[in-house]
Amino acid sequence: MTPGRARVLIEGMDETLRAADRDRDDVAQILREQYAEGRLTMEEYDERSTAAIHAKTLGELRALTADLPAPAEPARPAWSRSRMRWIAVAGVVATVAVLAGAAFAGHFLLAFPTWLIVLIIVRHSRSRRFPYAGGQRTGRG
Repeated sequence: MTPGRARVLIEGMDETLRAADRDRDDVAQILREQYAEGRLTMEEYDERSTAAIHAKTLGELRALTADLPAPAEPARPAWSRSRMRWIAVAGVVATVAVLAGAAFAGHFLLAFPTWLIVLIIVRHSRSRRFPYAGGQRTGRG
């Protein structure tokens, strides 16, 4: 369920239209999230989720979520995938240039910090830990 779809279900729905299975599932998902955040007790969650399953119209679904806040938008990446790709390409080109220069000059051991940086980049790119604006990072540290 996308947050935009859930927001439409809560705010801008025609209350007389018949509810589809997807609408019921979306409202049930909203109720699960609100229960997990502690806004609903177990009894309220059971009561509302049962009512969501048996709801006939969108108005009945709206009544189940009317007193709950709208679902939060997911955190967006600070950088787009294409920008991250270009940063990675620039890093590889710079690494190759430093290593080639060190090899050409005969001081290959002086390129050790570059190898360390490459290993760190590879480790972080495999764990897919990219910066997120306003969100928390997953994983260790």
